[in-house]
Amino acid sequence: MKVTHLTKKMDPVLEVLSNGLFRRLWIGQMTSQLAGNMLIFLLALLMYRKTGSNVAVSGLFLAYGLPSLLFGVIAGTIVDRLDRRAVLLVAHASRALLVFAVLALNERISAVYLIVFLYAVINQLTMPSEVPLIPQFVPKSHLVSANSLFSFTFYSSMAIGLISAGPVLRWLGRDGAHILIFALFLVAAISVFGIPPQGEGIKSLKRIFHYDIFYILKRFLANMQMGIQYVAKSPVLRDAVVLLTGTQIMLVLLGTLGPGFADTVLRIDVRDASLLIVGPTIFGILSGTVWVGNRGYRYPSTRLMNIGVVSAGIILITTSLLFGAANTLWFSLIPRPLVLTLALGLFFMLGVANSLLDVPSNTILQKEAEGDMRGRVYGILSASVGGAGILPVVISGVLADLIGVGQVIFLLGLVVTLYGFYRWSVNRQGPVSDPHTI
Repeated sequence: MKVTHLTKKMDPVLEVLSNGLFRRLWIGQMTSQLAGNMLIFLLALLMYRKTGSNVAVSGLFLAYGLPSLLFGVIAGTIVDRLDRRAVLLVAHASRALLVFAVLALNERISAVYLIVFLYAVINQLTMPSEVPLIPQFVPKSHLVSANSLFSFTFYSSMAIGLISAGPVLRWLGRDGAHILIFALFLVAAISVFGIPPQGEGIKSLKRIFHYDIFYILKRFLANMQMGIQYVAKSPVLRDAVVLLTGTQIMLVLLGTLGPGFADTVLRIDVRDASLLIVGPTIFGILSGTVWVGNRGYRYPSTRLMNIGVVSAGIILITTSLLFGAANTLWFSLIPRPLVLTLALGLFFMLGVANSLLDVPSNTILQKEAEGDMRGRVYGILSASVGGAGILPVVISGVLADLIGVGQVIFLLGLVVTLYGFYRWSVNRQGPVSDPHTI
């Protein structure tokens, strides 16, 4: 009887994993995310070691985030008109080629910025291509499990990619690291190749090119406006987009400030920044994601998201206050192992707080966004991350060099905490998001 009971509990996850189409999409997501995150943080480490400047690293993440603002909404509109399988196939293959371009250009700073920008432009096509396919491959009754698995893979691939960037650079050298990243993108392309066509693809593009360029621009703008209005009219969608934007910006800021925090505050090798800063955060997200997928979905989504926002803000403020005293006499008396343990614990809890936002918000987006509007909604999400994230990334890099990394983290935590209490007060008057379980 116990074996039967456990088998029934695992049915949703097993059925999702046994779905061949979802599994191919999942493998493609996993390997491409692993390759992409390894590449970006590898370049960030090389940039900081070469310049010793937080501003230079900010420039790298600015080049990565700017395409979200410029092409995010347009990308969602384009993908809605194309074969999503072909889009993913071309995106994975072209990003593999860009890896070799980094080597060919000998990693000059201006060249790295340009290649990262091109990589991010291509990357805009992947999110509105991947995530909207999940409801097509998976029944509604298993959407939460599928999203939990997809989120788990997203952050686990990010964790492995970020954490392994330093060790891979040590063991394989620059050339070997780039070859490994190229191979991962190739695996991703082979995986999605097995997915059946999901649209007209080239035929649709040919039909588009028959029209006048001004007519095409007019249609694009009309579709973009329709998507923005669609999100603006729905408090549930609007709230989910805001929260997902915030979580992604927070992770980008950690990546931007991570090498400097490791160097000036924790005083460790910058190659270990991912291990002691970003790594614990991602593992916290993974742990929280597993909990939400197996237990947390029983609770109201509004409650989970409110707790996540307030907790994230308080943890950031605590981290800033604690490590802001790193240069004081009393702090120097604390044993180093204890200091590093505190850092690991705080960043882990920050990840758990983020997970309470990510899975419920993604599930809400997919349940509320209908039909071909899903791609546009995720395009708007990408544009929101780029648009809202540009200013914090630039300012954080400049301020980190001027006033210190700890003070920047404090300001970030203060903003997040105030927004969390604002959400809580609004939800008491009437819930913004779905008051029921996700």
